[in-house]
Amino acid sequence: MMKNNLKELLKTTKDLNILYVEDEVQIRDEISDILKTFFKSVIVAYDGEDGLNKFTQYNKTKENIDLVITDINMPKVNGIELIQNIRKINNEISILVISAHNDTSYFLDTIKLGIDGYILKPLESDQLFISIQKVAEKINLRKENEDYKQNLEQKVIEEIQKREYQEKIFIQQSKLAAMGEMMDSVAHQWKQPLNIIAMRVDMLQYDFENNNIDKEYIDIFIQKFRLQLNHIVNTLDEFRTFFRPNKNNKEFYIHEIIDSTLLLTKDEFIKNNIEFIKDIQDEVSLFGNENDFKHLILNIINNAKDAFNQNNITNKTITINLSKDDKSIRLEIYDNAGGVPLDIIDDIFNANITTKEAIKGTGIGLYMSQQIANKHGGKLYVENIKDGAKFIFEVDG
Repeated sequence: MMKNNLKELLKTTKDLNILYVEDEVQIRDEISDILKTFFKSVIVAYDGEDGLNKFTQYNKTKENIDLVITDINMPKVNGIELIQNIRKINNEISILVISAHNDTSYFLDTIKLGIDGYILKPLESDQLFISIQKVAEKINLRKENEDYKQNLEQKVIEEIQKREYQEKIFIQQSKLAAMGEMMDSVAHQWKQPLNIIAMRVDMLQYDFENNNIDKEYIDIFIQKFRLQLNHIVNTLDEFRTFFRPNKNNKEFYIHEIIDSTLLLTKDEFIKNNIEFIKDIQDEVSLFGNENDFKHLILNIINNAKDAFNQNNITNKTITINLSKDDKSIRLEIYDNAGGVPLDIIDDIFNANITTKEAIKGTGIGLYMSQQIANKHGGKLYVENIKDGAKFIFEVDG
């Protein structure tokens, strides 16, 4: 064999482990010496039984045997039986047969067992080296494929972990953005009762100086004072409930979630001259997370509010329909804000897709709304209608 070919053979076989099985001492010693030149490690077995025992023992270790080279005619366990038993343990391992038998039946029996080569004795060095090189190339290719598969699986795991982490960031950003808008709304709602309380405190001193205070005056004063305080407390309780982490799922009425969300945003939408029209079945319930579902509704109506302002709509209306039949629960929220641009309507629920100006939105809200819909076993989709967009949440009833 040419010197250059020997170098190539050494490149392809240096990291491989081999089991060599031969019962004739002289042949075994000569071939094993040759094999040890090319392979990382060579385990020598003295007959078929010894070969099967060593293969079984070695198979339990971290290192795998890559190639088996075996004789056929051996005592106790012949080569055919050895290969059959090895195939039961490892059906993919490469096997070369070296035998003095040139009988067709032996050859066909080994072919049926999926061997990689059949070398006749007496051995010629070129024939042996060429057979080893071909098998080594096949083994290395299989190892590369296995490594690629493992690396691909690891990359998939890493990508999933990355997306899960990114989704957590999206959730946090969405909640912070919603909290900021809600705080503005709550502050706006508190202004009115606080102003009234301040006015009544100012009037209290004036009425006292003019002898207008009696028991009836005090009763009315306390009643109206408590009315304004209750409004402040109720708004605060709703705000705290809205953003309080709640991992417990339970059955809830959807109309109560809608009312709770609209209560917190009422003054903000009044300030923007947005009218709500509701057609809601009161007894429609859903199993899931109440606070998450509030975010779904909040994100949609806030998206409509921004669209109204961006498109300079004058008569602003958001309609909320909730219905249930034998098959499904259907929540529709639609507006007359001009609709979703056709170039992004198919991607509107993707993260970072937005119809708003860059400084006004990130596109996280609708992405999170769809995630919430999915967690509740439903789907959220959008379609353009005559004057605006209709968002539809649908789940099996």
